[in-house]
Amino acid sequence: MFERIIGVLTLKAPIYKEIAEDTNATSEAAMIFIVCTILNGFFTRLVVDGQFHIVRAVIGANWGVVIGMIGWVVTAWVLSFVTKALEGKTDFGEMLRVTGYVSVFSLIGVINIFSAFGALACITGLISFAVAILNLIGYLIGIREAAEFDTGKAIITAILAVIVNFLIVVVIGGLIFGGLVVLFAGAAAVTGGM
Repeated sequence: MFERIIGVLTLKAPIYKEIAEDTNATSEAAMIFIVCTILNGFFTRLVVDGQFHIVRAVIGANWGVVIGMIGWVVTAWVLSFVTKALEGKTDFGEMLRVTGYVSVFSLIGVINIFSAFGALACITGLISFAVAILNLIGYLIGIREAAEFDTGKAIITAILAVIVNFLIVVVIGGLIFGGLVVLFAGAAAVTGGM
């Protein structure tokens, strides 16, 4: 597993292909995703305005895992759906494994702790930006290798997947918001009528 993580971090395409095809790597991908999400959620929220907030960090780690797991599964499903629509050769499991391993890039959130030391905040921001670009490249390599696409189709897949994910979030968010509005309006009508 450690060698695969290094392969993902160094953007070695054969490693991405190996991960996608290894059905036994799903639990590894899940473990990597969960650990990275917990650490990223904790350290991203640990330092706010130059001060340490342990409670906020713990809440961030917990919510990060809950929301992250849902997002991970939905993203893998959307990627496999879009890939198949573009005649790619992959499935949900392959995308789940590849995106789970690629989440290792999110560990850079740990450096947020250095933003408490003033001048280092700018440096951590620059490092985070560089890692975000590497993360995007990792996703594109993962899509390309799992789907057996060329890079152009992988980019199109990623763009379409972002659009579909956005629409899913808007629809689900809209339904939740609409449900809350109806719930509160009903509660207000009941309490107002008493």
